[in-house]
Amino acid sequence: NQSSINPRFNATLDDVAGVLNRYDQSIVDIVGHADSDGADEYNLDLSRRRASSVAQYLVSRNVLADRLYVDGRGESAPIASNATPEGKAMNRRVEILIRPFRG
Repeated sequence: NQSSINPRFNATLDDVAGVLNRYDQSIVDIVGHADSDGADEYNLDLSRRRASSVAQYLVSRNVLADRLYVDGRGESAPIASNATPEGKAMNRRVEILIRPFRG
């Protein structure tokens, strides 16, 4: 039920921001995910809030907001089983996809 960024990921996100600022001819998809606990609508909102937190962090590191596509998938795209605590933890994530700008 959290959308805040765990501080242990700050260094990684700082590195991502550095790369994005250096290579500014790219588009960035930031997509949040959730495990299957709770209602579908709630998980969709939660996943969007997770993605938004990451986007806001990157913007705070001078990444241009117009380059960011931010959305959530809720519980619809698990990468592990939701039957175990370990699997649920893996499904609670934010993915960042960097694509070249094709203006």
